[in-house]
Amino acid sequence: MRRVLAIAVLVAALAGCSSGTSAPEPKPTPVAQVVTFSVEVVGGGGGFFGLSVSWGHSALANQQAKSPTWAWAHSLTLRYPDVAQVWVSAAPEARPGTESLAYVNGAPMVHCTVLINDRIVAEQTNASPSCTANLSATPPVGKSPTPARTSTGTAG
Repeated sequence: MRRVLAIAVLVAALAGCSSGTSAPEPKPTPVAQVVTFSVEVVGGGGGFFGLSVSWGHSALANQQAKSPTWAWAHSLTLRYPDVAQVWVSAAPEARPGTESLAYVNGAPMVHCTVLINDRIVAEQTNASPSCTANLSATPPVGKSPTPARTSTGTAG
């Protein structure tokens, strides 16, 4: 009986310690991250293609961009936790006046990349790629970018 009484007293004491109203979690310290979006027509697309690009982040609605050439890039500094996710997608578009020749060999491949603090955290290659990445308070673990590739295209 004493054991039951001791357990009841202990439970009552512990219940009294937690008032049910805990202090709110402290907000994480903001961390600035440099985000770079990059898309390109693989091989330059023979000079026939530009790009239609959609990009954004969790604190901004989708943005649209057009590139008359085979490559497009955009960098911006964002603060985590104000921004938690970023994305970019792209599709090739035949340049004006080249429509009859542009797709003779089929649709070109497009490569997209998201870098955070000069580390590749997302990349994809296909006819209409989409890359998404999450920001965090710690530095990204992605790989280093390779040196710039030479284009075989004649974009201009």
